Amino acid sequence: MSKPWKWTSLLLLCVVLTAGCATTGTTGGNAYRPPDVAVIPENDVLSVIPYTAPATVDYARREALAPLEARQRLEAIRAEVRGRGEAFEVGYTTAFEVPLHKLAATRLPANLQAMARVQNELAERITAREVQVLEEFRRINPNVILPGPFGCNTASSSFSWVAAGKVTPVKNQDGCGSCWAFATIGAFEGSYAIRNNSLVDSSEQDMLSCSGAGSCGGGWWAFPRLVSNGTATETTYPYTATDTACNGGASRPFRAVAWGYVNPSAMPTVSQLKQALCAHGPLAVALQATAAFQAYTSGVFNESVAAGAINHGVTLVGWDDSKNAWLIKNSWGSGWGLNGYMWLRYTSSNVGTGAAWVDARRIFMPWKDLKLYRERMIAFPEEIPWERFPTPPRPPEPFRQ
Repeated sequence: MSKPWKWTSLLLLCVVLTAGCATTGTTGGNAYRPPDVAVIPENDVLSVIPYTAPATVDYARREALAPLEARQRLEAIRAEVRGRGEAFEVGYTTAFEVPLHKLAATRLPANLQAMARVQNELAERITAREVQVLEEFRRINPNVILPGPFGCNTASSSFSWVAAGKVTPVKNQDGCGSCWAFATIGAFEGSYAIRNNSLVDSSEQDMLSCSGAGSCGGGWWAFPRLVSNGTATETTYPYTATDTACNGGASRPFRAVAWGYVNPSAMPTVSQLKQALCAHGPLAVALQATAAFQAYTSGVFNESVAAGAINHGVTLVGWDDSKNAWLIKNSWGSGWGLNGYMWLRYTSSNVGTGAAWVDARRIFMPWKDLKLYRERMIAFPEEIPWERFPTPPRPPEPFRQ
């Protein structure tokens, strides 16, 4: 490998880790930014209100001012919760004002297991190639310290990617059943933060309008779009909570390398979900949301639902064994739950159904020099069972070996 490649790699890494460190030599002392990495607007670099912060909504006051019908429904839910011996609290959340079907519209694909097996075969090949590239990068640049590790250990009694600073703020899908898109982006933004040391605000509307994975009426994970085309920033492609035509000309600086399912053939175990959280970062998971879920304000949610039922997508961001619960990030705004988060019992609500991980592209990795990619896929398409994997399509001839 040539020395110019080495300097390029080091300079790219400076951009990622220090947001513009000064360099010497041919760059003349100016910070180097590769031409294929877009400049992210300042308002797309985020700060996070943690779930441990004081609630931003006064639920008691909201309920006191709520319509009589809403108060009566809440009392009925409280009576059911007490009758089942459950300990979580409910109240007049902002989500409670919206019909549940407009908030929870994740749809499980009929052929999920077959799709998942093929997807994981592809993901295994791509991630193996990425590991080879990363090992070569480390060999050539032994003094470079990459982002991480971040202390995620499956043996730990608790862990939170929020506390590690790798989760973007809670967002609001605003009456459109695009929870699947928010769960997709929530997992991707977490991976991007872990791999590139930067919190960025990417576009759920891009997924909603352009991925083909769903609409406001429901959908499934849009990770194939993140691999094949990437996604825009929120500023470039703002969320409108509507099914609008795709803006194909938007700049899309963020991409994923690969994605896969935690368990392609069955409901993942607690151990498997923890392993995936540590290996990849926040996960997109499906679950069954109910009226009690919609009204959740605090405590550990532990409602039982019918086996196999799901209607909602969220982002799994941590766990706490002392609570026997997952920490999930929802997309119903900070006026729901614990500033938009929930503690959810490991065995409740069918949480973990269709759990999927995604690996964001490391922007300092020299993909072109190492010929890992050809526009949309890796450089060895003959190794991939394309006839069994219809999305994304087989790369066009100019991009194949």
